[in-house]
Amino acid sequence: MADPKEMVGQVTGVFRDMGMTQKIITGVAIVAVVGVLLSLTLTGGGTYNYDVLYSGLSMEDAADVVARLKEQRVPYQLSNAGTAIMVPSDKVHETRLVLAGEGLPRGGGVGFEIFDKVSLGTTDFVQRLNYQRALQGELARTIRQFQQIQEARVHIATPKKSVFIEDEQEPSASVSVKLRGREKLSKHQIQAIVNLVASAVPGLASENITVVDTAGRLLFRKQADQEGLLSASQLEYQMKIEETLRKKVETMLEEIVGVGKALARVTAEVDFNRINVTEENFDPEGQVIRSEQLLTEEDLRGGEKPQGIPGVKGKLATYTEAEEEGGLAGESHTRNNVTRNYEISRKTRSIQEATGTIQRLSVAVMVDGSYDKVVDKDGNTSLQYNARTSEEIKQFEKIAKNAIGFSEERGDQVEVAGMPFALSSVVEPELSAMDKYTPLIERLATPIFYLLGALIVIMFVVRPFFKMIAARGVVGRGAAEVLAGAPGVGVGREDEEVGFADTGISDKERIYKLAQSDPGRAADLVRRWLREER
Repeated sequence: MADPKEMVGQVTGVFRDMGMTQKIITGVAIVAVVGVLLSLTLTGGGTYNYDVLYSGLSMEDAADVVARLKEQRVPYQLSNAGTAIMVPSDKVHETRLVLAGEGLPRGGGVGFEIFDKVSLGTTDFVQRLNYQRALQGELARTIRQFQQIQEARVHIATPKKSVFIEDEQEPSASVSVKLRGREKLSKHQIQAIVNLVASAVPGLASENITVVDTAGRLLFRKQADQEGLLSASQLEYQMKIEETLRKKVETMLEEIVGVGKALARVTAEVDFNRINVTEENFDPEGQVIRSEQLLTEEDLRGGEKPQGIPGVKGKLATYTEAEEEGGLAGESHTRNNVTRNYEISRKTRSIQEATGTIQRLSVAVMVDGSYDKVVDKDGNTSLQYNARTSEEIKQFEKIAKNAIGFSEERGDQVEVAGMPFALSSVVEPELSAMDKYTPLIERLATPIFYLLGALIVIMFVVRPFFKMIAARGVVGRGAAEVLAGAPGVGVGREDEEVGFADTGISDKERIYKLAQSDPGRAADLVRRWLREER
């Protein structure tokens, strides 16, 4: 094996024998390789393989984590504008456990860990203020657990308690959230945030909570704005009905006339009035005895009857008009009195009609016709519109009515018209063969470019380099064969080793003698050298 000095000499000789073009290409290739190696070395983090320790950190949490990593002498890297921290792969889990034991990362803001260190000189006012700060921080951390929320801030306003009930004020809270990218919070998630904050603060009602995002949108309204909220909900409900019915009509017609050939617009009149109806019905046929009272009186006149005026004593009480009642003696009197109370059957029904009922639907549908290509005398191509027949329009109208649930009692209206669309009447230019394959060419351009670059490097840099090294070996072997045919040199077959005899004659003289003694063999060797160099 050649020593390093000989290897350097061979490489230097090869580079010296190159042409100017080959030298330039070789130099560019060497610079490119060295640049790639340097970039990999600088961006690869040295000898460490780094993995993400934490990502999406706030600036405060990132600063605390970095300070702790410096104390522990753990290598780290920052990425994503300092919001992500990376450490060596073999130390990720261990570092997370150590930082978790110290309460890092805190998730932004100050939590209840503020009470870990107790100061003897702390006043009651400072304690209340620290508790409010800790509560705000803990709520912000909890709200940040939502997948759509990147940052959250909570502000709680607690009024000072008053000894007078009429002067007492209720606490309030404000929540500000920063959403990730184009994420949005649903109504249920917003209501969950409101209930979370209301349950965490004593005496805080949900109507005293305001939720906004960093884009300035109001996500939760107070109960004081109930009328405005109801109007927004009504409008959203009406638009949803109209959009749903529009899609039903368009999708059904597009299956017949083609995609983009049918347009529908729906207007819905929705009744949002709240009506409570109480009905009380009496059935005269359904009588039931509720109570019954029977009274019987019997007067027998045959015996002696008490006489006199009631309430009068003495002789006056014995005075009677015997002559008048003398004729009634011996008669009897009986009276029966029956009192019955009847109850008539009654039904009471209370009805609360649902809000948001559809009172009327108005649907307008436009259907495009068919087109035929027409070529004029000058060779210009145009489209000729063919209108829909009346039978087709009737079928389309029937389909639209069935799709929306048409009702004559409500006074629904459906109008279908066949009209030419503006974009449909434009003649599309015919694609050439090149335009058809343009997307495929664009998709394959990048890998083909890289492949050609690799082939160029191989053909003009790598191949000439190895070819020159091989040529030097061929020249040495050819010279040995030439010298082997000279006088005083042992000659063997082509696949045998050639022994050189030290005769004191230079190689140049030996080759000259061989050319004079055997010109044919010398010419054959020259041709072999030329073929091998190619």
